Amino acid sequence: MKEVRIGLIGTGYIGKAHAIAYAQAPTVFNLRGKLVREMVAEVTPELAAERAQAFGFNRSTGDWRALVADPAIDVVDICSPNHLHKEMALEAIRHGKHVYSEKPLALNAHDAREMVEAAQRAGVKTLVGFNYMKNPTAQLAKEIIARGESGEVIHFYGTHNEDYMADPLAPIHWH
Repeated sequence: MKEVRIGLIGTGYIGKAHAIAYAQAPTVFNLRGKLVREMVAEVTPELAAERAQAFGFNRSTGDWRALVADPAIDVVDICSPNHLHKEMALEAIRHGKHVYSEKPLALNAHDAREMVEAAQRAGVKTLVGFNYMKNPTAQLAKEIIARGESGEVIHFYGTHNEDYMADPLAPIHWH
């Protein structure tokens, strides 16, 4: 069975969610390989070690550059602040790593295009963490549009409601 070794950069709210997902994925999906939680990078070695232990990763580093350069890493998962995505992704791509980046991919279209072109030249796979790509409702809408059942779509305005704010004791801000 092929192993896919994950390097996680950033362990805040969304990084923790990704770490939990890596741990639980084999219980939910019929994976073609084994996910190995290999390394965590954080802003300090101490925080990285703490989070690696808490999230079940084998190793840690206080330098994200060491993670992307590490030959044991297959996929770099970028869960850092938005303004760092481009630099981290380009460096990971330069090292031949596949990249899974939280959204936004970049701060502007020019930078995103540069990242896509670099990945294409390097022959690596990339993915942006859009939460609802496989959501049945979103998939149905995509199929209806693809079949032309709705005519030509020239504009869309919609609302997607979540229940996480139903708790009156929940903080208003997600950070």
